[in-house]
Amino acid sequence: MEADIRSINPQGQLCPALQTRETDPAIGPDPEEQAFSPFWRKNTSGAEAAELANLLRALRKVAGHMGPNVGRIEYTGMSHGDSASIVIDPAMVMGKYPVPPHTVDYVVGLVVHEAFHKMEWSERIWKLLARDFNSLPGLARVAFQKIVHIGEDIYVDRLADRSILGAYVARTRSHALIQAREKLRTENPTLDALVYLWWASTWSALAQDLMETDYEPALEILESLTASLGKVPDRESGIVNRCQERVALYKDAWGELEGVVKGLAIQDKRLLWLPDSAVASKEPETQPPEPKKKMGLDSSLVQDIETNLAHSSADITPIIRSIVGPDNPDVAPISRWDFNMAAHPVIDRKTVGRLRAIFSNYAERQKIVSRGLTGGRVDGRRLYRAPVNGKCFSQTASIPSVDWNVTLLLDATGSMRGGKWRMVENTVGNMHKALSGFQNRLGAWAYFEMDGICMMSRLISGRNLLSVPPSGQTASGQAIMAAAYFMPKDKRRKLLIHVTDGESNFGVDVSCAIDYCCRQNINLVTIGCGVKDRVRMEEQYGRTIQFVSHFGQLPMAMEKLLKWSFLYGDKKNLAAEGQLRRIFSSV
Repeated sequence: MEADIRSINPQGQLCPALQTRETDPAIGPDPEEQAFSPFWRKNTSGAEAAELANLLRALRKVAGHMGPNVGRIEYTGMSHGDSASIVIDPAMVMGKYPVPPHTVDYVVGLVVHEAFHKMEWSERIWKLLARDFNSLPGLARVAFQKIVHIGEDIYVDRLADRSILGAYVARTRSHALIQAREKLRTENPTLDALVYLWWASTWSALAQDLMETDYEPALEILESLTASLGKVPDRESGIVNRCQERVALYKDAWGELEGVVKGLAIQDKRLLWLPDSAVASKEPETQPPEPKKKMGLDSSLVQDIETNLAHSSADITPIIRSIVGPDNPDVAPISRWDFNMAAHPVIDRKTVGRLRAIFSNYAERQKIVSRGLTGGRVDGRRLYRAPVNGKCFSQTASIPSVDWNVTLLLDATGSMRGGKWRMVENTVGNMHKALSGFQNRLGAWAYFEMDGICMMSRLISGRNLLSVPPSGQTASGQAIMAAAYFMPKDKRRKLLIHVTDGESNFGVDVSCAIDYCCRQNINLVTIGCGVKDRVRMEEQYGRTIQFVSHFGQLPMAMEKLLKWSFLYGDKKNLAAEGQLRRIFSSV
């Protein structure tokens, strides 16, 4: 589909000509055309980083609906760079936010076109034809590669036409055809004009002025090739068989075309493809040209985009980097992990009752007045109703206002296996049961390490309690940051309770997490259960850690901690911290 009729970039770069959306009026939106993307793209923003992230997320969703072999889609300059499957030049979409709908349609068409190349293994076609290319002299090899390249474009676009995605590809292709037409020299018949005429006449009548009798015999062969390519997906269900059949069709077509096109001049004599092993050994003038290097995004903008994408992604490492800085060498990969299992905690009714009493007795009270009652205190504002229906009374009730966001962060590393983890599960179950009668603002996360990645897993999903198998190292610093980041962003008081049995030995230092919680006005309290080296733990956590001797004391410690939080949690002074230490010393 490229306007300059180049092959697919092996690094996944979109075609250079198709990436250019400058001031050319041919590329601007047709006022009579209605854009397709506004019908489904509702998540837009006027902020640059958020809008670029929204668009990239939308493009990934479109490609995700197409199939599993599309690969990763990114902007130029993002983290994966050339290893990404499809790389989009951000210059096409930057400058106006939200991105105009016609521009979105254009970029969707580009991504769909390249995605079908990936799904149909177009790169494999070139590799299978490598021996045939090598057997041809220079100009014949260039001509054959041009035929294969446009043939693959026609093949994948015909596949796109089988769904609504073809409408997006058609709009992108129309711009590419106009650009390709402007690059042709029409003084004499050329192979480039023949290839363009084949490509254009397959979809439109834009090239009627190029019609010459010299092209008719070759066009008949190419039109027959187009018809044969269109039947391949219906005849072959396997991708390998489809590749082999397309290779056979290209060979047969070239066998008929070789003598017909021999006298045609070639305007662009550059090879479109070379095998990887030949690139280093070939002379520079015979190598395919390097595409014009595109300017990547600014590093700070890339970081903002990746952070926005991480909100709805399993990989939340960009969020941690946005907190501690992109150059922090201690940041370890961190991911949300949803492959958890059902938990079966033992619920202690007495513990649940005490926790309910804490929320009822220590939480702030909310005054609610019920008026128009038949009994209670006389309501001066309803006395006129006394002779009518007697509903002239009111009643004032004071109910607990549960205005805390409580999040439990639980160490699920290898040292927590066995009875320790079962006690932690029971504590989460008791807390969840105690809050079930209130507006539930309880969250629970477990963290552990697997293959060098810190995994974060939710332990509460609605009414269901979940669990994970403890394993790996302890990345407490990053886990605290992640749990704090995902706490509800509101003005209610926040309490983050971290339960662990040892120091952090993986990822970012705990001090960074403590500083982040202070900036976000989150009360962080770490409960060290059965810790052997308390000195080392105090060096890491400072005043935010309290110790209990063993996990059997965890339920009582949790109760006392909640009482302290309701009474002193929002008073960050030495007296409140001293009260907390005295509470835990009596556990």
